[in-house]
Amino acid sequence: MFKSSICACRSLSRRLPLLGVLAGLWMAFAPVVRAEPVVRIGTGDWVPYVDQQRSDGGALARLVSAVFAKAGYRAEFVFYPWDRNVLMLEQHNLDAIMPYSCSPKRLDFGVCSDPLVRGEIVLFHRKELSFDWRRVEDLKPYMIGTTHGYSYGPQFDRALQDGALRVQQNSKEDTGLRLLELGRIDLHPQDRAVGYAMLRRLFPSGHNITHHPRYVNTEPLRLLFRRDDPASAQLLERFNTELARFAERGELKRLQEALYSGNADQWRPAP
Repeated sequence: MFKSSICACRSLSRRLPLLGVLAGLWMAFAPVVRAEPVVRIGTGDWVPYVDQQRSDGGALARLVSAVFAKAGYRAEFVFYPWDRNVLMLEQHNLDAIMPYSCSPKRLDFGVCSDPLVRGEIVLFHRKELSFDWRRVEDLKPYMIGTTHGYSYGPQFDRALQDGALRVQQNSKEDTGLRLLELGRIDLHPQDRAVGYAMLRRLFPSGHNITHHPRYVNTEPLRLLFRRDDPASAQLLERFNTELARFAERGELKRLQEALYSGNADQWRPAP
């Protein structure tokens, strides 16, 4: 028994060098799998653009993930309050934030991507209200429900700051639509796609609310990157290059239409 064990060991020892050579050859010619670099993007819950309850993050998250994937990156989304996103971007704790409008104040610290989609602030009202307007001054007779911390465009914001409008301000985003349905306010400014997504969630059995076709403000929604940062500049360039290809194929137009028709959850970018 002892002798046969020695023979087996000698036989194995003769094979080991050959096994080592084969292992070395495999390692030399095997494909190298490199992990995709991760882009950390700060965002907030703003259905249907971004939806924290969905595993894919919502319509804009799907778009941004697909664009970055084509550029060789993996997008990772983290959800924070909007002001905190800005602070974390300034402190280099995030690579980008979205979706934001490209206001002059934000350009002090950031640089904006090309447009993703266009946001449109409209005035929601009850269907039985005979309502029309052309200028902000026309809104003076109405009680308007606004949300604390929101911007509704330069003209509307200026009228609010000057006290030229009758306003009931609320801290929660959906309070304005609840009060509107109850008849406690007359008008509620809100992004068109967000407003209708919120109405479907708040009143699944139906509601008595519509919107006026004239918009209060319209602005493109974008990614915001850090200013004066070479790495951010390179990331922005690659993102914009791939985003342009999506636009050429009509993907951004399809997404915009899906947002306004209430079908944003069904939209997927073409492979």
